[in-house]
Amino acid sequence: MTEHKFNSISELAEHLKISRTTLYKRANLSDINLTGVYSDEQLELLSSVHQTVQQLNSSTEQTGQLSEQTGQLSEQTEQQIKFLNKEISAKDNQIKFLSDQLKEKDLQISLLNKNLDQAQQLQLIAEQRLTETNKTLIEYQEKENQPKKGFWHRLFK
Repeated sequence: MTEHKFNSISELAEHLKISRTTLYKRANLSDINLTGVYSDEQLELLSSVHQTVQQLNSSTEQTGQLSEQTGQLSEQTEQQIKFLNKEISAKDNQIKFLSDQLKEKDLQISLLNKNLDQAQQLQLIAEQRLTETNKTLIEYQEKENQPKKGFWHRLFK
């Protein structure tokens, strides 16, 4: 297999006696990368008009078949589109409903957190008052438990 080297796309197009545009189209159809070095087979594919015409004809036939199938499928497609649009609308409504529910739940959670915080603050205040009351009670009991001193003892201490 011989490799041929060309310095530019224009040089290759001149060698094949075709335009650069045609060269690009044939390269795309034949899946050939225009890198500058080409084998004999690649040059044959690029210069072959017959193969390009066959590929174009087969593409045209496929397009014709697709257009027939498209006509048959268009009615089914329209019905499917309508059905899918209805489903999308139902899903949108469901998403809106769930979103509203989620917002309501978030509001409830924030209120519960606020109430919990208030309850904790009230509990702390109650504990502080209880501690103060216990201290006062202990002080009072200590005063009560001390032996009573008479009037003269307190005066001449």
